[in-house]
This record gives sequence, C-alpha cells and structure tokens, in this order.
Amino acid sequence: MATLGAKLVGMDAVPAVIHYADGGMDGPLELQHVQVDGDTVNAVVHVQAGGTQSLARITGGVDDEELSLEIPTEAVEFDSVEEFLGADDIFETAKTIVDVQTDL
Repeated sequence: MATLGAKLVGMDAVPAVIHYADGGMDGPLELQHVQVDGDTVNAVVHVQAGGTQSLARITGGVDDEELSLEIPTEAVEFDSVEEFLGADDIFETAKTIVDVQTDL
C-alpha cells in the first residue's frame, strides 16, 4: 500500500477530503499544484477559517504516513506558486493530516 506522501503525488487539481489526526476533516477542498522536490511533496490548497478563504500548503515526505497542513503566519505576495511553497519561514503547522481521499 502506498504511503500518504506517495498518494498525494498522484493528485493535482482534484477535490479531496482531508482527514486529520484529531479526528476532524475538511472538504471537499481542491488540491492544486502538487509538486515533488526530492523526497518532499507539497501541494497548495484553499482553506476557509472564520469566513475568510486563504491559501495553505500540505507538506511532508513522499514516504511519510502523516503530512502537515501549514498556514501562513503573515500576508505576503508571491510571484509564483513555487515561491509560495518554498517560503518555509512564514508557515506554521495547523493540523496533522492522516488521510486524503478523492472520488477518482
């Protein structure tokens, strides 16, 4: 069976339900721009909190069974999705992801 990180690699621009370690879930949310860099997989996802929609990222190792949902701690403009995904200094982990499910 594929790891959660490897499972995420096969998803891009698809609606998905994200399941968290605390038993909660969100979705369907659209996973966008899944990117693999070495052993790390990242994806952009739109999240809603308090009526405000913003971008977040899912990140972790391709071989990991759990991934992190990370939210930006400050508002910053980016010229590309790659810059957003690579801006490690502005993110904090909001939740631990234990599964991502799609209807594909």
